[in-house]
Amino acid sequence: MFSRSKRNPPVDEAPVVETRALPTLTDDDPVWSRPGPRTIHEVDPSSGYVDMGAIRIPAIQGMQLRTQVADDQKTVLRVLVVLGASGIQMSVAAAPRSGGVWDELREQIRQSLVSDGATVEDVDSRYGRELLADIPVSMPDGRTATSKMRIIGREGDRWFSRIDVLGPAAVSPEAGAELEKVIDRIVVVRDDQPRARLDLLPIHVPSGAVEVPGA
Repeated sequence: MFSRSKRNPPVDEAPVVETRALPTLTDDDPVWSRPGPRTIHEVDPSSGYVDMGAIRIPAIQGMQLRTQVADDQKTVLRVLVVLGASGIQMSVAAAPRSGGVWDELREQIRQSLVSDGATVEDVDSRYGRELLADIPVSMPDGRTATSKMRIIGREGDRWFSRIDVLGPAAVSPEAGAELEKVIDRIVVVRDDQPRARLDLLPIHVPSGAVEVPGA
């Protein structure tokens, strides 16, 4: 019933598959106006991107890339993209197709920050519900100040990403909009390996990046 015919089918019987070139960074495509990160099926990251394995970062002039590694000095925990005085700190992990990871983790993150003395509020943005944290920090002169941080959670096909926006972009709408353009162009590549829920996806250090040991 499902066996193949040994003869080649006539040309007019062959299925016609319509293909479409995926947009690149240089394209003016509506995909860039939608909240990111993107998936490998939406964008062609073969040009104009820094390949870090599970994360592809758009190559932007003046950008600095840093990575935080675990105690084994091999496992990359998160990536930090620095642009001017602002930054994006990002980690990516395996997640179920059913979703719901961010609803669960958001409350855990909130409780952790509050226990450390931070003030946290829920904010609705184009990325959905995110957290805006006012975190106490110690200044070099001994004084105590606060630092703002936006915490964004994004879920894709079998992946979850936490994205922290740091610096002026966490406060200023103008600076935030510029950094959001970077977030919307980041591509997450989920491999075909079976992984436990919230296992980190493999990220490798690109040439020139600075490794920062994990805490």
